[in-house]
Amino acid sequence: TRQAEMAFVRLQAANDAGDLNDIREYTTPEMFAEISMQIRERGDAEQQTEVVSLNAQILEVVREDHYTIASVRFSGLVREEANANPEPFDEVWHVRRDENDRSGTWLISGIQQLS
Repeated sequence: TRQAEMAFVRLQAANDAGDLNDIREYTTPEMFAEISMQIRERGDAEQQTEVVSLNAQILEVVREDHYTIASVRFSGLVREEANANPEPFDEVWHVRRDENDRSGTWLISGIQQLS
């Protein structure tokens, strides 16, 4: 789960910075299109997410065709505005890895908000 937590924090930072190149490395083409659309819609609005606390729990790992697919539940507290109180979040990230890809990179294929 440590690797999952690091990926969560990295994607939050890339999203805040609007770093599409970094986001592309860790998302499926479909997920990348969705995140880039959200970044474009927010325009020049500054965003800074502080991850106050983070818990990661692997819910399920399955194998389909040549993919390994995992569902990871993330919960905790984030602060999205300076001096604001931290807000709770609870979401499930679906990630997949192509077993034929030598890099073995896990790509985010979906994010489901639970709260």
